[in-house]
Amino acid sequence: METSAAAAAQQQQPQAQKRPREERDTPPQEGSNGSAHATFSSESSVTMPAVSTELAVDVDKPETNTQASAVDVRRSRSRGLAAVGPGSTSPVAATRSSTDGGINCQPAAAVTALSSFSASADARRFKQPTLAAYGMVSDTVALKKEISDRDSHIEELNREVEGLRAEVGRRDDQIHFMDAQCRQYQKKLEHFQLVMRQEMLSAAQKDRSEARRLLYQKHFELGQTATWHSNGQTVWMEGDRVRAMFLKLADLTQKREEVEALKKAAQSNVKHLARQEREREDSGAGPDLQDALMAAQMEYQLRASEHAALTNTIADIKLKQTEIEHEKKAFVKEMRRVNDEDTSEFLAIPTIGEGDRYVLMHLLGKGGFSEVWKAFDLVEGRYVACKIHHIQREWPAQTRTHYLRHAQRELDIMRALDHPHLTHLYDVFPRGDNMFISVMEYSNGMDLDTYLKRYRTFKEADARLIFLQIVDVLRYLASLDSPIIHYDLKPANILLHRDDPTILDVKITDFGLSKIIGTTREGPSDNPSIELTSQGTGTYWYLPPECFETSSTPRISNKVDIWSAGVIFYQMLFGKRPFAEGESQRRIWQEKLIIQSARTLHFPDTPKVSEEAKDIIRGCLAFNERERCDVFQLSQDPYLFRTSRRSAHKAKSTAPAVVGSSSLPLIPPVTDAAPAS
Repeated sequence: METSAAAAAQQQQPQAQKRPREERDTPPQEGSNGSAHATFSSESSVTMPAVSTELAVDVDKPETNTQASAVDVRRSRSRGLAAVGPGSTSPVAATRSSTDGGINCQPAAAVTALSSFSASADARRFKQPTLAAYGMVSDTVALKKEISDRDSHIEELNREVEGLRAEVGRRDDQIHFMDAQCRQYQKKLEHFQLVMRQEMLSAAQKDRSEARRLLYQKHFELGQTATWHSNGQTVWMEGDRVRAMFLKLADLTQKREEVEALKKAAQSNVKHLARQEREREDSGAGPDLQDALMAAQMEYQLRASEHAALTNTIADIKLKQTEIEHEKKAFVKEMRRVNDEDTSEFLAIPTIGEGDRYVLMHLLGKGGFSEVWKAFDLVEGRYVACKIHHIQREWPAQTRTHYLRHAQRELDIMRALDHPHLTHLYDVFPRGDNMFISVMEYSNGMDLDTYLKRYRTFKEADARLIFLQIVDVLRYLASLDSPIIHYDLKPANILLHRDDPTILDVKITDFGLSKIIGTTREGPSDNPSIELTSQGTGTYWYLPPECFETSSTPRISNKVDIWSAGVIFYQMLFGKRPFAEGESQRRIWQEKLIIQSARTLHFPDTPKVSEEAKDIIRGCLAFNERERCDVFQLSQDPYLFRTSRRSAHKAKSTAPAVVGSSSLPLIPPVTDAAPAS
């Protein structure tokens, strides 16, 4: 039976292929079950594989389809079996059963299965070559091989899964261990921070107590302020050391006057005896006056030596008085700081920030609407400066907006700046509705203003080094895409970064009054300018004449900072400011003293400084802004990079020389003129 069926299939297959595609694809019509059954019975072994191939491949291109891999064949077979569904017979299986003749296959069921398979294949757009297309005789062998391959792959995947599960378990153990370690370290860190907080609070309390003890001790030595009960006027009462120095100076001055009188008398006596001795030698008569003349000369030398010693002592006392005056200025500044600290609300608030991160140590200074505290950062383990900005509740809305705008501008500027000689901004956070705090880099040394009050001047080489760092910062600010004018450059805003005063590493701070030269700039690209809309602000001793022009709105550039730097350089060299020294801010503004005095620049005779330094100062303090040097010219001046001063301009010591016997005339010249006073 198998042989006859195969022969019939071979005879009829060419005829089936010659029939049009439409006829082969047309399903049997209703009511023609007999013909359909007859057709299926005679051509089932031919038609079924042809239909299956029609569904799976493009019969017009069998060569291309036969190039598919065996994997694609197995996938096609698997999808074909799945498309028939449970309880149904696939077309290929029906064909095989009809051919073998071992299974009774109903034609209607086969047609139904064929239609179901065709619809499912069309829906999935299934276009894979079937096993029949490759001429595989036994589908069972292929399925068994595919199942075996898949079982092997499943076993391999299971082994990988087990390995991954073991790795995940190991990683979980590591994570749990690290979590436990982190929790342990976190507890230790919290404990250390707690201990450190207590230690820093204790140290802060000790420092405050020590500061008040020293202040109390010094007020006996240097003096203190007192208020008269009659009129309420505040006066300064000198301390014991100052009064003792005044008394000693008065006593030495009186004694020197007495010795000077004796010296003049001895000088007159020497002249008188010398004249008599000449007359005796000329006349040849009279007593011998050599012994008397020798005694008079000895008396004169003794009185002259005593007078010189008293003069030196008085000069030393006056020098000490000058030092005490500078010490008094620093003492008054410290006394004001302690008073501000005692009245600050943060004296009773030891810590601020999230998690009490910052421990407040002591007040550094207080301005109009802000105060700066030295604090310790428990997270980073470093000292910082916390600037506390106060927003008064009673301020009108316009004032509040103006202050917030300036404060925000200062913070924006500090965030954008990155220079080794500029103070860095670390953090900003609010505190309540009327306060916010900015955390900045802390400098261990004193500010330049305190240094000058205490030591008065710098050596020229040291002053040049500080001035060079200031110029470097100004060049950086002028080189930005939106240049910045500091506008409040003064010694109080220049910090010595190290606590060792011999290491002159400085930091510039406080950009509260700074101006940003934006799109409204005018002038050349290397020196743009903007309108000054906030006249009356700043520190007047360090502002140039154009800032005091009130007839019209002046324009300013970075040459404002050049002027300020020149004033600071002058002050470091000579111990005083070049213009309006000793005048109040109010009088300087009302009477425009800078405009009146800045046209003439005077250099004191002492201390001696080089001509190059004076030329630098003249260039910075030119009255006309157009004639003033800009920062790029100034930064290239060879004087700033000299390692030593030229011998022609070396400073000479101004201290009085020690008077010895070799410095006194043995015999004063004898003249008829009156003794010099």
